[in-house]
Amino acid sequence: MNKWIFASLYLLFFAWAPVYLALTQEVPTRFTYQHVVLLVSLSGFGSLLGLFWLSRLLPRNAVQMRYSSTLRWHKYIGYAAGGVMLLHPFLMVARRLWVEESNPVGNFMLMLRSPLLLTGIIAWCLLLVIVVVALVRKKLPANVFRHVHGLLSIGFVGLATWHVITVGRHSSPAMSGFWIVLASGAVGALLWSYRPVRKKAKLNIYEGTANESA
Repeated sequence: MNKWIFASLYLLFFAWAPVYLALTQEVPTRFTYQHVVLLVSLSGFGSLLGLFWLSRLLPRNAVQMRYSSTLRWHKYIGYAAGGVMLLHPFLMVARRLWVEESNPVGNFMLMLRSPLLLTGIIAWCLLLVIVVVALVRKKLPANVFRHVHGLLSIGFVGLATWHVITVGRHSSPAMSGFWIVLASGAVGALLWSYRPVRKKAKLNIYEGTANESA
């Protein structure tokens, strides 16, 4: 598959599909700004879930693209979508900065103390750690970074999906099902990639023994 066709399908499924599902629900919102922030956040979260496949999980030879290019896309999309999600809680209350009768700081602190938002807050903290670890990845052994990055991502996806389903304004059976399938598939594939490959290990032992005998 051509890499540009792959990029279009990636955006269509992970970034645009959740926006389409949200728009078809006709959820009433008081302000256009709030509606736009919610849609952009859904698109950003979907893009982050898609990053699980822009890695070693992408089937070999599925796309006419070198592995280094795949990782580059993973990095750029990750920083862009991750930045949107890190700004999400601030964008949700930003409108109050120019509304005289509201208290943006008070509303933000009230939001942080809400038990209902605890999963979202923890997910936000995990995402921040993921970004920091990604920035210092060259200082870590490759295998250590891979497992730390993967485990943090699993924690983020689980909590963020829970947050979107239980608190999200656009939550519905269709949208909830979409997020659960998407998140479960991504996390399941990642965990599968961590399994010990016994056949490969046995083959390496056999080849090593054969070489020593020769």
